[in-house]
Amino acid sequence: MTLNVEKSESTYHNLKIFLQPQIVTFFAIIFATFINGPSYPYIGNLIWLPLGAMSLCFLLFDYKVVLAALLATHFADVWFHSAPMMMTQDTIVQHIAAVIAPIIAIASMKFFKLSNFFDGGKVVFQHLLFLAILTALFNTISSFFINSYIASKDAAMEQINATVFIKNYLIGDLLGCLVVLFFAALVIVPAIKYFSPKSVPMV
Repeated sequence: MTLNVEKSESTYHNLKIFLQPQIVTFFAIIFATFINGPSYPYIGNLIWLPLGAMSLCFLLFDYKVVLAALLATHFADVWFHSAPMMMTQDTIVQHIAAVIAPIIAIASMKFFKLSNFFDGGKVVFQHLLFLAILTALFNTISSFFINSYIASKDAAMEQINATVFIKNYLIGDLLGCLVVLFFAALVIVPAIKYFSPKSVPMV
């Protein structure tokens, strides 16, 4: 009987450890998309908070929340940007590219040993800034090539102005990452440190 209880508690604990990051990631990206407002495809937004929220979640929870990030990106488009529920091949590629960009940025920083965002309880702002720049750059480049390909398949669609697209997307992605990452570093992490010191992320 005791063995069954312990096994049940262990299963519940493991399930909780798995689900919590997924739920946090899903709702963080959904909330960021909601407060960001309308999306302007092929033109770009002045600020794009969902990319920053995604970067933050990958920083906190590593790459195990990829599926939650993909689902959140899709449902956020459906709920707030009037996208169809059924994903097309083009939208699948767009969503995957959006999720991969922060993953590549974080992996690059780990490769160059620049992934120490917290040093002795203090935030290393230079590393956060570098992460925001890398993430924005990767996301802008991938978005440009994917959207250019999509636009080229539709003769009725106006061709993308590369200069305007890259400038607008790069600025929006960079500002979105900076706002979310610095807000987390200056507000969320100190709050966690105060209320639950053992839970402070030390990425």
